[in-house]
Amino acid sequence: MVENRRLAVIMVGLPARRKTFLSLKLQRYFEWQGYRIRIFNVGGYRRDISGFKSSTSDFFDPRARAFAQERERIAKQCFSDLAVWLRAEGDIAIYDATNVTSARREYLISECLRNGFDYIFVENICDDPEILEKIVSSKVNTSADYKDKKAAWAKKDFWERIRHYESVYETVGEGLPNIRLFNFGERISKNFDPGHSLYCEIAELLESVNLNGKNIYITRHGETFFNLEDRIGGDSPLTEKGVDFAKKLNSHFTGRDLIIFTSNKRRAVETASFFDCEKVCLEELNEINSGICDSMTYDEIAERYPAIHDSRKTDKFHFRYPQGESYRDLIQRLKKAILRIESQRKDVLVIAHRAVNRCLFSYFIPFPQGDIPYIEMPLNKIIRIHSKDARYAFEELSI
Repeated sequence: MVENRRLAVIMVGLPARRKTFLSLKLQRYFEWQGYRIRIFNVGGYRRDISGFKSSTSDFFDPRARAFAQERERIAKQCFSDLAVWLRAEGDIAIYDATNVTSARREYLISECLRNGFDYIFVENICDDPEILEKIVSSKVNTSADYKDKKAAWAKKDFWERIRHYESVYETVGEGLPNIRLFNFGERISKNFDPGHSLYCEIAELLESVNLNGKNIYITRHGETFFNLEDRIGGDSPLTEKGVDFAKKLNSHFTGRDLIIFTSNKRRAVETASFFDCEKVCLEELNEINSGICDSMTYDEIAERYPAIHDSRKTDKFHFRYPQGESYRDLIQRLKKAILRIESQRKDVLVIAHRAVNRCLFSYFIPFPQGDIPYIEMPLNKIIRIHSKDARYAFEELSI
């Protein structure tokens, strides 16, 4: 870790505030970068330990002392397991629970201090009736607590659970390190040491996340003269075939409301030139920097720099071109592009390059890091990535 300390991210919020959704977003963002990160979900522990009796609103009534004691016991067991894992092998652990009382948070702080963990509270506040109604409807249809229950009964029971938590809810104190979100993108407040880079990254990601479902399309630029010669890097223009692909790409998306992100390389800008929608050039989408090997063919690299050629074959993900970049470097560069994509509320088309698109794709569709440089990313193909809650699915399109 950057700070060489373990970090506990402690979620806070009433039921139906999409804490697990945000937890999964954080997990994917940091896992993509190579951090060892894991979510510890108290609800899952509750179902495993207490079973069916814990699935209805009665179990969450703060006046029911026996149930309250059982909830605390389960919550502490979950955090105890989190601490064991974080001490032994983790970098970041996310404690996914309501944590709505100051007493619970004081306990968690004491445990973090005892274990030497850094900690930050992430509180999600939502009072928009329309958003809440949508979340509750989705929750009762997907939650294991309401499996085989009629929708109307489940919704009524879940609202009763929310009211139980509202009766004891205390917001996070200003003196604690915290990030507070309001209505999923309306605004965000931050109170933490700005020198803690992980806190800053968490805030940046959460500030970009919204609940809008969108399609993300990834494609490479059209064919270039360098492609014909199997040369890497450079700034070659499109061939006639490449221009034809650009025109077909435009026709495929005609009439769709979308924003286009391209690199600032000529071949990507030319591919996007036939579109009349919003277009943004992002330098971070430029192809991997091949350093002293730029504009060479792989055969020329093998002949002129055999040690570089062999090193690249040994570990393609960590290999860094002299005076250039590795795939690991590229992922760090692409973080800003990911935040721009996440923040959009309409469909996104990315027109970029092979290595860049591999790394972008691996953010949405997880791959082991060692496999990322081998993801198929041919010319003249479009990959459609679509959200399924906090996870994604994909399909390959031909035009």
